[in-house]
Amino acid sequence: MLNDKTLIEYLNDSLTIFKKGGFVLPKIATANIYHHRGKNFLRETGALFINVVNREYCKSYVVMLAGQVYPNHYHIQKAESCYILYGDFFIDLDGKTLNLSAGELVNIDRRQSHSFGTKGGVIFEEISTTYVPNDSIYLDEKIKNASYAERRTTLTEKDWSEIISKWNR
Repeated sequence: MLNDKTLIEYLNDSLTIFKKGGFVLPKIATANIYHHRGKNFLRETGALFINVVNREYCKSYVVMLAGQVYPNHYHIQKAESCYILYGDFFIDLDGKTLNLSAGELVNIDRRQSHSFGTKGGVIFEEISTTYVPNDSIYLDEKIKNASYAERRTTLTEKDWSEIISKWNR
């Protein structure tokens, strides 16, 4: 279970945005809190991925707090689409910046470098081919060379169920 104060506060703030947007939190999910540059820099660099389905296709909700960015990377196997549900979103695709808002969609091809972020907070659906571990290739060498444990914290289905039951009280 999650016991790091920084991560608990971040998760609570992220779930608050989810609720503020009028969305129902999934009862069954796993989640990853990405903190690429360390937990102390999570509010600047990172995101919460709530993974609902990972089969031949994958669906995740991604929540980012105001001012957060996700580092530049690409995927060898995964192709993905981001459908904006709430808030503002910007994405850099191969050096071209797009600004999107709720109701808009962007497709990201395999091997297409991308980074993204938000000024005021965002929730988007990431719909993709199957998530495969180690398929995110980061362009920043420090992030690229960091282990999963250094750059993300995983919440199991059991962890998620406990969090959601407390959150919904």
